[in-house]
Amino acid sequence: MILTIIDPDNLAAIIPFGVLSLFTAGIMEWIHPHTLQWRKSYGDIRTDIFHQLFSLPLSQLLRAGLIYAFFTIIQEPAASFALITWPTQWPLWCQAALGLVVSELGTYSRHRLFHEWHIGWRFHSVHHSAKRLYFLNAPRFHFVDLCLSGLASAIPLALFGAPPVVVVLVALFTALHGNWQHANVRYKLGWLNWVFAGAELHRWHHSSIIRHSNSNYGNNLILFDIVFGTRCLPKSAQDIDELGLGENDAQFPQSWWRQLLLPFRWKSMLKVITSNEE
Repeated sequence: MILTIIDPDNLAAIIPFGVLSLFTAGIMEWIHPHTLQWRKSYGDIRTDIFHQLFSLPLSQLLRAGLIYAFFTIIQEPAASFALITWPTQWPLWCQAALGLVVSELGTYSRHRLFHEWHIGWRFHSVHHSAKRLYFLNAPRFHFVDLCLSGLASAIPLALFGAPPVVVVLVALFTALHGNWQHANVRYKLGWLNWVFAGAELHRWHHSSIIRHSNSNYGNNLILFDIVFGTRCLPKSAQDIDELGLGENDAQFPQSWWRQLLLPFRWKSMLKVITSNEE
């Protein structure tokens, strides 16, 4: 149905679907929660709302500015960078599926880099500072991290010559999936855990145990985690107290404003440097 409703020339059409997904996830957390303890406030709601209201728009403004500056300097149309001819003759759902794979190549690489490169981790640690997963903290990102994640998705799509409708559908799926990937809702994907990077996999990515958090980098799909051996879904139940940044939890800033400053004042704001910094 969404494939027929979305107008690629009207990006604002994404907004109602994103809002509907957000509130549906919030309602389902009370009806069918994954963890009852996560329904209680951890003093994080205000910060997560600020990330919703400010980090998202700031990332989009920065992304738009970088794209505008690039094409102003290069003085070439976007189409001139396409490396292949996109298969526009395919059914739209097939093009959307291909778009997800192409986009995932960039987002997986960016995500893994920001775990393994200490400068990237300074920005990405904001997302991992959450001590619980629930419907409001999907966009708990430093706006620079969020901007680069968007570019990591958009650049491969541009290089592959994806048309606007595919770009819009990938963006829509990412918005809807992100809400449910972090939602405190009990659901099982079964064999689809070999296709999508759903909540069952992503909760392990938020573990404070490094061997778990340095896995399941997939944004929408788990494809490249399978290819590069970083997929992780233990058979044992996850300890919900082992979420967050481990030894840095007590010192990590919890306000939106201080999280914004953190990457630029890393050593002065954190007395203990995370193992990702080593």
